Amino acid sequence: MTQSTKLRSGFGYIRVSTHDQEELSPDSQERILRDYAKANNIVLEYIYTDSGISGRKAEKRPAFQEMIARAKSKEHPADVLLVWKFSRFARNQEESIVYKSLLKKAGVEVLSVSEPLADGPFGSLIERIIEWMDEYYSIRLSGEVKRGMTENARRGRYQSIAPFGYRNVPDGLEIVPDEAEIVKTIFRKFTEEHFAFSRLAAYLNSRGIRTHRGGFWENRTVKYLLQNPVYKGYARWNVGRNALRSPDASSPDMILTQGAHIPPIISEEYFDQVQAEIARQYRQPKARASESYGHWLGNLVKCSSCGSSMTYSPAAGGFQCISYGKGKCNVSHYISAKLLEQAVIHTLSENIQSGSVEYQEEPAFPEQTHKEQAVLLESMERLKEKEKRIKAAYQDGIDTLEEYRQNKTLIQAEQNRLAEQLQTIEAKLPKPDADRHQEEMLIRIRGVVDILCSDAQKEVKSRSIRSVCDRIVYSKTSKTLDIYCVFRKL
Repeated sequence: MTQSTKLRSGFGYIRVSTHDQEELSPDSQERILRDYAKANNIVLEYIYTDSGISGRKAEKRPAFQEMIARAKSKEHPADVLLVWKFSRFARNQEESIVYKSLLKKAGVEVLSVSEPLADGPFGSLIERIIEWMDEYYSIRLSGEVKRGMTENARRGRYQSIAPFGYRNVPDGLEIVPDEAEIVKTIFRKFTEEHFAFSRLAAYLNSRGIRTHRGGFWENRTVKYLLQNPVYKGYARWNVGRNALRSPDASSPDMILTQGAHIPPIISEEYFDQVQAEIARQYRQPKARASESYGHWLGNLVKCSSCGSSMTYSPAAGGFQCISYGKGKCNVSHYISAKLLEQAVIHTLSENIQSGSVEYQEEPAFPEQTHKEQAVLLESMERLKEKEKRIKAAYQDGIDTLEEYRQNKTLIQAEQNRLAEQLQTIEAKLPKPDADRHQEEMLIRIRGVVDILCSDAQKEVKSRSIRSVCDRIVYSKTSKTLDIYCVFRKL
C-alpha cells in the first residue's frame, strides 16, 4: 500500500471486547491509527470507540452506527475509515460486505492499518478470506461465552452495566443511595400521583437528573426502569426483543432468577403491583389506517423552544412538539390544526397586502456551473470544520503543536486552492434580479394562498406551501408565527 500525497480526511474506529485477550487496548489502537494517518497524509476528524461490545451485530454498536451515518451523510466528512484490523470493523461477513458497500457508494474507503491489501481482484479475495476467518472465530468464541453467561444467569449473577440506582461491584450490584431515592420517587409518583411516562420524564429532566449515560429521560427509559425486575432484587437475562415494549411479551429463553448479590430497592409486592398497573394502562394500540395520519403542514412547523418538529395528531386535532411528548421539551406548544391553518394563511396574506416579503434566494444558475459551485462551497465548509477540530484537538492535548501546525498548513493550502477555483466560477455566474424576484415571489405566495383556501387535496396543499416556505416556527408564549420563505428555482 503506497502512501498518499493527497490530503484526505478520515474517521478512526476502535472496538474492544471484554472476552478477547488477543486484541490491543483502546489506547494502543488509537496510537497505531494516528501514526498511520500521519504517515499517509490523513487528517483524522474523529475516532469512534465501542468498548466491551461484540462485533457480530452492528445494530448493537452505537458508536459504529453513528460513524456510518456521518460517513454516509451528504457533507462527506471522511474519505477513509481506519481500523486496526478488519475484525474491529465487523466479525460478521455479511454485515461487513453490506456496510463496506454502503461506504463505498458514499466514496469512503475502509482500510486496515495492519492488514494491507493489494489492489484488484486478488486483494478483494484476500479481504473476503480475512472476513470469513474473523466470522468463524467469532461464532466459536460466542458459543463458549454464551454458555458461560447462561450458567451465570441461572445462578442469579448480574452480568450487565448497572442500571440507574446501582453501581457495579465485583460480586454483583451495590445501591447508590441518592439514585435509589430517585427510583423510589419514580415508582411512587407513578402509582400514587398517577404520573404518565412522559410526565415522569419531564419531571426528571426539569430537575437536571440524567440517566447513567448522561442523556435525557424519555417515555421508553422511564418505562424500562419501572419494568426492570432488578429493583426487586432479580436478575433478568436473555430478554426478548419485544419484552420491554409490552409487559406480557417475553422470550421463551429468558432467565429470571433471584439475584445472588442484588439488594432490592423496591419490595417484590410493590413491584408486581406496578407491573399490573402498567398492563392495565398501557395496552398495545390498534393499528390505524395510514390515510388517517398526516397534514399538509406536517414536518414544516417547528417548536420555538427546542427547534423540534411539531407533529399532527388526528385524535387531538392539533399539533404538538414531538420532544414535549417524549419529555425532552418542557414547554407545551399545542395548537389546534384549524387555528394553525388560519394563522399561516393570514400571515402569508399580510405579505401580499404589504407588497413586500423577506425570503432567502435559492440559486438558479446553469446546472453544471451550479453543481461545481455547490461542491466547492461544501468543500470549503468542511475545511472550516476540520480547522476547528484540529484546533480543539491541540487545545485538548490530543495533538502536539507540531502536529497541529502540519495539519493547519495542509488545510490552508487546500483552502487557497478551492478559493481560486470558486472565484473563477463565481465570475461566470449571473447576478440575481432582486426586484423581479420580489415581484415573482409575491405572485407565487398569492397562488399558494388561493390553493390553501380551496378544497384542494392535502397532497396538493403540501406541495404548494413547500414551494415558497422552508419552515414555520410557532411560539406558544408570544403567540407568534414566523414563516421562513425561500425563492426556489422552478
